[in-house]
Formats: sequence, C-alpha cells, structure tokens
Amino acid sequence: MKNETGSLRRGIARGGEAWFLNDRSLHGGDIVELCCSGGWITGRFEHDVGTGGAPTFFFSIELGEGRVAQMSISLPEGALMRLA
Repeated sequence: MKNETGSLRRGIARGGEAWFLNDRSLHGGDIVELCCSGGWITGRFEHDVGTGGAPTFFFSIELGEGRVAQMSISLPEGALMRLA
C-alpha cells in the first residue's frame, strides 16, 4: 500500500478505538506523509489509545545553522495521508 493515498478514519480494531488509512490500521510510530496545501510532509503518526481523541502528527522544521524545531499538530478525521 506504500504511496497509496487515503483518508484518515476512525474505526474499531480488537474491541478498541483505532485509526485507519485505507484498510490498514495505523500504529504509534508509523511513518506517514500528510498532504498539505503545498505538498507532502513526512512525519510520525501517534495515537494514545488510553486517552482517545485525535491522533498527532510529529514533524521537523529545518531552521538555519543546523538547528531543527520539533513540531506537532492534531490530525482531523479525513486528512489525506499515505505511508512513507
């Protein structure tokens, strides 16, 4: 399924809340690409099944002089994504 674009959706797997990309359940630490208005951003998918709620997308922004800013955003259901 690599590079197959799909919409992030909430569902049930093994009796608990899970998040799916197409027919594959996503797990914390999966490397995915998020479609943004300017193109694809590579990052890490995380979701806390204990607390529920929206999953988080972690990514890095290159700053000057070799510095990096670690950032994160909440992912809305329906976000266009693909496995990296």
